[in-house]
Amino acid sequence: MKQGYAILGAIVVAGMLLLSGCIGSDGGGFVVNKVVEAQKNVKQYTFESETIYKVPGTEAAVTMPMNGKVDVENKKMYINISTAELIVELYLIGGEMYIKQAEQWIKMTKSDLEQGRSGMSGFEDLAKQYEKTVEILKSSQTKIDVVGEESVDGVVCYKVNVVPDAEKLKEQISKNSMVPGIETINVSLYTVYVDKATNFIKKEDANFDIDISVQGMKMKINGQMKFVYNGINKQIDIQLPEEPKTQHQ
Repeated sequence: MKQGYAILGAIVVAGMLLLSGCIGSDGGGFVVNKVVEAQKNVKQYTFESETIYKVPGTEAAVTMPMNGKVDVENKKMYINISTAELIVELYLIGGEMYIKQAEQWIKMTKSDLEQGRSGMSGFEDLAKQYEKTVEILKSSQTKIDVVGEESVDGVVCYKVNVVPDAEKLKEQISKNSMVPGIETINVSLYTVYVDKATNFIKKEDANFDIDISVQGMKMKINGQMKFVYNGINKQIDIQLPEEPKTQHQ
């Protein structure tokens, strides 16, 4: 069962790190340094996303809706992931992670996460995802094109097309997501919507291909992903339910 969690965690974390603000220039009143500094001040937020994964040449496809809450200051996170065959709830409270599937709660300790035995240690980095993009943002190889303005949920945003530094992107995903055997990452579309008033990232869209080689087997995965961030720096409450507490007393 934990192997399945490892694969799921790897895919989700790879996607979230891919969609975490890889912007690298300025234009049209858009100033990248202001965006970088703004993301450092993100303390809490909620998000909604949908990702579609496909294996080229087959009909294999997975649609993965996901929503969650992140409290960076207090090191708390809640994520709900659902597919046609799988529903997973995840809480990260301090150094402990609780995962629920099929009415069963699994507890993972700080030691499990640090040693990567769970295969899910990359989830611990999700609360710091804005920080993880700083190196990509600084790269001279990352390019942007401010194509205009667009309203997202009533918020006026810069619409920015991004070509990220491929090597930096691969390095960050490989280091933080536990995705095995990444050979190449190709982002065919990456658009970021940045709130003009606050410089916070509001929405991100991406199409990408990842080539993976594990134990001599090669696989290509096509992905389409959308993230929408809400309630940035508004108070949120993340509390572990009583059920996992009683199961793991």
